[in-house]
Amino acid sequence: MTVVLEGRARAGADESEVDGVEVVHAPSEGDDTIAAIAEAHLGVIVVTADRELAERVRAANAEVVGPSWLLDQLLD
Repeated sequence: MTVVLEGRARAGADESEVDGVEVVHAPSEGDDTIAAIAEAHLGVIVVTADRELAERVRAANAEVVGPSWLLDQLLD
């Protein structure tokens, strides 16, 4: 799992990978970083409610799911 932080949120966690969770700092727009990750890796699932981002990652052949899907996964 990769978590992309942008703006002030970057101060909340250092870039690292712990127990299979990678934290990445977006140099500018988080959407650009997420789209680049989707383009670079096959089988990516992007969790977002942002319609424009969803279109971008679908164009990269990534799957898009909403935040409620992630919450359901975490609660199981």
